[in-house]
Amino acid sequence: MEDNQEKLLEEIANDVKSNAELVENLVNQETDALRNDQVSFFKEGLLKETSTYLEGELKEARMFAATKSSHDKLDTKKKLLELRKGFVDELTAEVTKELKAFAKSDAYKEYLLSNLKKVDLHEEGYFLVRENDMELMKQLLNQLEMKQEIRKGYFSIGGFKFVDEVNHFEYSCTLGEKRDEQFAWFRNHSGFKVVESEDE
Repeated sequence: MEDNQEKLLEEIANDVKSNAELVENLVNQETDALRNDQVSFFKEGLLKETSTYLEGELKEARMFAATKSSHDKLDTKKKLLELRKGFVDELTAEVTKELKAFAKSDAYKEYLLSNLKKVDLHEEGYFLVRENDMELMKQLLNQLEMKQEIRKGYFSIGGFKFVDEVNHFEYSCTLGEKRDEQFAWFRNHSGFKVVESEDE
């Protein structure tokens, strides 16, 4: 009888042990599955977070590059505009100096005479000239047998204007206006402009 009890106890112990191992294996499998799920979940979350962070960094880098590029272009345009302004100012000063010298030369008299012949004169009109050109204009009008009145005008360099208020007519050949016309032509045709590139 004791043998039977020992056998029975041994079988119970083996059965309990077998069930315990089965439960332990199931618990271990579930634990591994849960661990793998959690690791996958965190891994996926980390990858998304990293991707979002990198995308943000890349976007910020692109914005910085675009801003810097835009700033550099603006600086270049500003320098070009300053350079152009300096060049035009220097050219204007040089041309003005030469025109003032021309207004004191014999060629100036020929210039006035040539332009007087182009005027469609009316008796009601009058001439406007600088004060220091009034005597020269009288001589030229006498030479051409013109009788129009001569009045004092205020021109920075020289030349004359013929004004006929009755017929609403004005002819100008002042050196300042001619200079300004030439500079306007130069600005429009020199190709010395700052423009946006097609590549931008």
